Amino acid sequence: MGQALTSRIARYGLVPVFIGFALLASSRLCSSFPHSVDYLFIAAVVATAWIGRRGPGLLAALIAPLVLDYFFLPPLHTIGISALAAPTICFFLPSALAAAWMSSTVSSARQTKALLEQSEEKFRRILFNLPDVAWTADQNGCLLYISPKVDSLLGYSSAQLRAAGLAFLFARVHPDDLGPVRQALHNLFAGHAPFDMEFRFQHQDGSWIWLQNRATSTYRKKGLTLADGVVSDISRRRWSELELQSKTAFLEAQANSTIDGILVVDDHGHRLLENRRFLDLFSIPAALVEGLDDQPVLRHVAEATKDPASFRAKVDHLYRHPSETSRDEVELKNGVILDRYSSAVRGKDDRYYGRIWAFRDITRQKRRETMLRQLSAAVEQSPVSVVITGVEGNIIYVNRKFTASTGYSLDELIGKNPRILNSGHSPRGMYDDLWSTLLQKKEWRGEFRNRRKNGELFWESATISPILDADGAITHFLAVKEDITERRALESDLRQARKLEGIGQLAAGIAHQIDTPAQFVTDNLVFLQDSCAAAFCLLEKYRAALLNAAPHVSAPVIEELAAIEQTHDFAFIRDEVPRAIAQSLDGTRRVAKIVQAVREFSHPDLAEKTAVDLNQGIASTITIARNEWKYVADMVTDLDQSLPPVLCFPGDVNEVVLKLIVNAAHAIQAKLNGNGKGQITVRTRVSGPFAEIAVSDTGTGIADQNRTRIFDPFFTSKDVGSGAGQGLSLAYSIVVRKHHGKIWFETTIGSGSTFFVQLPIHPAAPQET
Repeated sequence: MGQALTSRIARYGLVPVFIGFALLASSRLCSSFPHSVDYLFIAAVVATAWIGRRGPGLLAALIAPLVLDYFFLPPLHTIGISALAAPTICFFLPSALAAAWMSSTVSSARQTKALLEQSEEKFRRILFNLPDVAWTADQNGCLLYISPKVDSLLGYSSAQLRAAGLAFLFARVHPDDLGPVRQALHNLFAGHAPFDMEFRFQHQDGSWIWLQNRATSTYRKKGLTLADGVVSDISRRRWSELELQSKTAFLEAQANSTIDGILVVDDHGHRLLENRRFLDLFSIPAALVEGLDDQPVLRHVAEATKDPASFRAKVDHLYRHPSETSRDEVELKNGVILDRYSSAVRGKDDRYYGRIWAFRDITRQKRRETMLRQLSAAVEQSPVSVVITGVEGNIIYVNRKFTASTGYSLDELIGKNPRILNSGHSPRGMYDDLWSTLLQKKEWRGEFRNRRKNGELFWESATISPILDADGAITHFLAVKEDITERRALESDLRQARKLEGIGQLAAGIAHQIDTPAQFVTDNLVFLQDSCAAAFCLLEKYRAALLNAAPHVSAPVIEELAAIEQTHDFAFIRDEVPRAIAQSLDGTRRVAKIVQAVREFSHPDLAEKTAVDLNQGIASTITIARNEWKYVADMVTDLDQSLPPVLCFPGDVNEVVLKLIVNAAHAIQAKLNGNGKGQITVRTRVSGPFAEIAVSDTGTGIADQNRTRIFDPFFTSKDVGSGAGQGLSLAYSIVVRKHHGKIWFETTIGSGSTFFVQLPIHPAAPQET
């Protein structure tokens, strides 16, 4: 708009310029050539109209008479139109209009010519720069025009082709395409149909190229039927299409050969490709696939799942968010589980072309995973230890039971060799046999005495097997181990119990055999004691009577009797025989007491617990163990007589007390080494619901490093060969496990120890046998 206004101001600015020029020229020439004034103003008006067109020309035609009248017509210098100036207006106005019209006509002609020249140049440039070739031909096969680009397209010049005509071109069309091309060109000029053909053409260099020739219709000119058309080189497109067809065929073959169900959709969600596996997975009928509407297919697929609403929601979400990639699992109503994967299809320019969906049947895999998880959980929660090593023997897996049993953490075990548990107590030959068996791909069974992280020894039973691959090569070793420390302890306890039972039975038999002769020896001694007392009393009477009758008895008789009495030391016999008989009776009674103690101690336990007097059992046990303590310690008892009967297994409890007394005697002996005697104190008392037994000694005490292991199986603080390490372990088992009681100790190094045993007086827990 601003440019148009500037142009208009410039055109109207011509009026003062040309009128001023006419005024200046007339002022100089009016004295010499009076009539030249009129011509100068007419020329100014015409020039203004010619250049400025109609508007400025008319304005100049109106202003010129006023200026002419004011400066050159009398009376001079008066404003207005005089009678002399009025006729000039009628002359100036037509002159201005005529000049403006002529100028406009000439300008339009020039502009039209320039536009035609520009158009012609433009179309010439377009035809020259376009890759296509334009042509004009008539119904007789003459080429009236062909654009210069044909040289680079076909290798022939436009002049050569115009001279040769269509027959020249037909001769170079591929024989397989010539018939359809001729027929299509005939139909074009006959007015039946547009001409649009793709065909192969032989280039001047002998190569074959693909051309597309198009002409929409014909027209008549100078008695001829003409057609205008365009020829394009479509070789690249055709080769690309052929390559695309080949790749598509391979893609379809690949899609149909994969185990995955494949669905490809465009950017609007319409199906482009689906393979047979996709149709089989969702049991899609052929009729649905053949239809153009994709909604029935989507509904069928969604309805085949257990949760159609969720399936549709996921599909809709991904279509609304084309940049997202998704992977999840879909379960069908028939129990099949599918792994669903979807990602966008994008070009190198990041343009979104659509989406690809892949569905894989993972039902078996999920079942195997479930079974594997169950197996893994079973192994992890197994009550036995499981170890897997590589072929070199380094640990790659252990379950929780193994870490709990050995005290090592998982991080401490992975990558290590199981030899870290080696305690040195297992013979070397056993390991040689182990590896020899495994390398023969056979199973090995055996028992190890290993060491836990805290240094504690334990027994484990192991079954080790090689794991083979499909080719039969060893890839790993699997060891299944069971901690049998307690079992071996129980077996040892059982052996000990059976040994003690045998000893007890033997002792009971011996006691039974001793009891009878001891009884009649005692009875005879009692008889002798009574008889001696009577006989000595009678003898005293005889002696007294003899002394009183001495005057009446002959002297030789008295002397003989006195000699005999003196020879046999009757006074000594009279004093000592009763004492000897009394000592013999005391000995036989002590034998009877020992026999009774042996009988009570060795009496086998019943299947059920029995309410017994603990004090009596303890007294019998002290008697039985007399040889263990009488040379090293004095025995002090402090037995609570108010202790009620305790429900227990008497033989087992006596065994515990015996072991505690024996251990106390050994501790004192280790301290004194035969130099004097120590003291063993046995006490009983009631402690709440428990009956408490305490056995104290003045021995060595228990070392700090042994206090946490004192009740462990096979542990002993005695010298090698002096103990089996089963005494306190067995005592612990009897008190804690069998009677649900408590056992503990208090100790001071160098002063001695006290072991406490608490047994429930009336146990409420279920009994263990």
